[in-house]
Amino acid sequence: MTDGQTLFAVFALLYLVECLRLVPSTAWMAAGSGRSGWRVLRPWSRLHTAGGSPLLLSFLPPLQAHVPALPWLLVPQNDGLQVRLTDDQVVRLSWDQIRPRVEESTLHLDSATRLRLPSQALAELWCQRLVDWRDLPPEKRRSAFLKHARGTLDTPAAMKTADEAAQRTRALRINATLHFLWCFGVISIVYRRFGDGPAVLAAAGVLFLLQIIQSWLFLRGTRSIKALIPHRGWRALGIAFLPQITMRAADAVSLVGKDEPPHPLAWHGLVDEKEWLRHARHFWRKARYVPGWAQADTHPPEAEALQGFFRQHNIAEADYDPPPASQLPTCPRCGAEFQAGITSCKDCGGVELRSSAGPA
Repeated sequence: MTDGQTLFAVFALLYLVECLRLVPSTAWMAAGSGRSGWRVLRPWSRLHTAGGSPLLLSFLPPLQAHVPALPWLLVPQNDGLQVRLTDDQVVRLSWDQIRPRVEESTLHLDSATRLRLPSQALAELWCQRLVDWRDLPPEKRRSAFLKHARGTLDTPAAMKTADEAAQRTRALRINATLHFLWCFGVISIVYRRFGDGPAVLAAAGVLFLLQIIQSWLFLRGTRSIKALIPHRGWRALGIAFLPQITMRAADAVSLVGKDEPPHPLAWHGLVDEKEWLRHARHFWRKARYVPGWAQADTHPPEAEALQGFFRQHNIAEADYDPPPASQLPTCPRCGAEFQAGITSCKDCGGVELRSSAGPA
């Protein structure tokens, strides 16, 4: 391998590293470039470190904008606070245990439980919210959560956020795509054809010019949100001189969160309808079917919020909560089938089974 080929291999590796982000393990990410055609990305939750998991952003051209979302991580229950650490790991804390404090973007709930959030501002918001909820009676806590849930399920606001991210980063993404093709396409061909020589130096000069343009586009496009981008000037300097940062300049803009992230189901109409319905069933099962659901008079707070959202958007119950197809007792949470005589699913913490006729 020649020195030039080694250099390009290093550039490619650095670029892939730049595409990795450490996000909360429960995070969802929408990737797209306009009003339609967005797709959902999820982090590798099995690789859990420092309260988060790695997420590989879309890295092939045409480059896309990215918009984050979060499910409800903190839900008040009658017996305490439900904390969702990962998709499958949930803990419950009594309100007497909770002593919230913030350390950068990490929310510490007690001496052992901590929750990583996308930003320090969001961690501080939740810290104050938990302090307020702690002093409320259970019914008012439930009402406060339902109000919060309705705000995160605001579909027009979520659509507007995604559209603004795509529009604000459009010039950056176009220039980054040109930079990607020039760096890994044109220069490679020129180097293979002419070797080390003036032609390669001229191509490298064009590459550097694209980096300077990208730095200027970044500074111009972030004037109105400069307070939200830490070390903005240093990042612009990195964009001007480091190719991998140049190609990912749009991420620093689209991933900036001015407000609280929406719930993933607020992307109704943004992502593919079939994919959205699959996610809606997943969230509904997790929220509705908890131990004791068959005897409970009311839905859990999460399920109540989701049911109101589905009714508001005229989503039929058969679409988000289809009855089991099998005549055998079935776990409504995980879908496992059981022999007659078994009434609960031990893998789901004792969730009561149901059949096509109702609870087993």
